[in-house]
Amino acid sequence: MTASNNDSSEPSEPYEQIIKTGAISLNADGIIEDIRLLLEKNDNPAESLQVYLSQVEAGIQAEKEKKLQEVDREHLKALIEKHPFFKNPNNYYIRLVTVMKYLQKKGVDISIDDIDMVVDEVIMSIDGVKKRGYGQYSRNKK
Repeated sequence: MTASNNDSSEPSEPYEQIIKTGAISLNADGIIEDIRLLLEKNDNPAESLQVYLSQVEAGIQAEKEKKLQEVDREHLKALIEKHPFFKNPNNYYIRLVTVMKYLQKKGVDISIDDIDMVVDEVIMSIDGVKKRGYGQYSRNKK
């Protein structure tokens, strides 16, 4: 049985060193460099690589959620209300895909993950809008 050296300032695992220095990067080049470091420093890097990848995944998920929270719902609502269907509703329904294409033409970044859920929420917040089916909405005439 070997005694552990607790007063060592150097971490025992390379991924601990990466974590402690805050060097986890979410860009592709940074991730590749960190993985190379882990592979070079360990004979069997599977465990440290798993821990590192789970932290990178958590960081990426946090970035996606942050982007989704930064979406200006009031601006989306104003744009959607300017759509011809919502200005002059008729008996036919409008689809979510149509609204998403309209928003893309107006300069909204629809490549954000789960932006369709936010748009659905915004559409449902408009007065007189009812959901007719999955991705289908109708608005009562005023």
